[in-house]
Amino acid sequence: MSKTVDCIIGLQWGSEGKGKIASYLSKEYNAMIRSGGPQAGHTFYIENKKYINRQIPCGIPNLNCKFYLAANSIINIEILKEEIKRYNLTPNRLMIDNNALVITKEYIELEKKSSLKDRLASTLEGVGAAQSEKIWRRAKLFGVYNEKDFRSCFIYDMPELYFFAGDTSQSINQLIEINGTILIEGTQGFGLCLNHGNYPFVTSRDVNSASLFSDAGISPLYMGQTIGVIRTYPIRVGGNSGPTGSEEISWKEITKRSGSLEDIEEYTTVTKRKRRIFEQDFSVIYKAIEINRPNQLALCFLDYINIEDYGKNKFKSLSKKSKDYIKELEKMIDIPITLIGTGPEEKHIIDIRDNNQKRYPINNINNRLDNFSSNFMNYNWESEYLERFINRKLCLTTNYLYAKIAVE
Repeated sequence: MSKTVDCIIGLQWGSEGKGKIASYLSKEYNAMIRSGGPQAGHTFYIENKKYINRQIPCGIPNLNCKFYLAANSIINIEILKEEIKRYNLTPNRLMIDNNALVITKEYIELEKKSSLKDRLASTLEGVGAAQSEKIWRRAKLFGVYNEKDFRSCFIYDMPELYFFAGDTSQSINQLIEINGTILIEGTQGFGLCLNHGNYPFVTSRDVNSASLFSDAGISPLYMGQTIGVIRTYPIRVGGNSGPTGSEEISWKEITKRSGSLEDIEEYTTVTKRKRRIFEQDFSVIYKAIEINRPNQLALCFLDYINIEDYGKNKFKSLSKKSKDYIKELEKMIDIPITLIGTGPEEKHIIDIRDNNQKRYPINNINNRLDNFSSNFMNYNWESEYLERFINRKLCLTTNYLYAKIAVE
């Protein structure tokens, strides 16, 4: 049985560096999957330019990589459309599950009127409120999940997104059958897991390796490598976001310990709040490892141990202080650290994986997948015709979709 589906999981409280690791690894995969909502911003760099993705997977550098937003995705339409436009994504590269949940303005306002921000330091992105509506079976989903009533889906109101909708689990499993390589990009961190985190200071969904496969509609029998991501000092969002089990320290202390001549501080990618930072809590890491069972670890923010190692990309060039830290960490957790982040960019990653820990994508998957829309009326999505198509008028009937090109 082919075990070509890997996943990235944050083992702390988020902001471990998952976006950078996902972007770096994307060249090894035929497809990437993301679920969860827009309250999690994943940061990565392309040619020294910073990007933050809140909906789309971070595999943008790999132009041959297909993207899926799984059935448990929670979508902010405006953010989604901005990211589609930013990267010029077309329906032959991105598929969004019909059952994905859409955040409306009502959900956001409902959370703003609640006490979530004061009680739990919530980002107030409307994700929890939307999840509640889906549980009550009252939510309006993204795609056509009920052929008898087209109007029950969100794309009825926004036809420019119609051809992005599909059955992602069907397409993903088709790719698995031809031994395609797939990476699930987990969002948030295990410490925020609804059922296994420090309740009530948690998110509105499960955050662990098993739930990532469930969200994507993939059997755990296909699970390959689980890559756990940790940072040298865990963080939590600013405000009343809850404890970590270890002592909270100041950013001034981090600056002092690292030897940096400039102040070190971090702010959240979505809410822009200053993050809280803590000493390492190994009891939480042990629990995260026990439940997620990572085969290898990516360690980020090594420059917080010694700023002299900032930006290095060779293990042998690291300072003795950093090498000793890594050696002691591996000894304590008994899992190999194979990827080491020494700065924010991909070129600041030290890759010490062996060949068995790397993936090699198959070729010509476009000819072997029939679930992606490759064209419309025999026009390629990449052509200028797409711009005219997006401005079309759609007429939906109970059985057929007719497209009329808007002519001024």
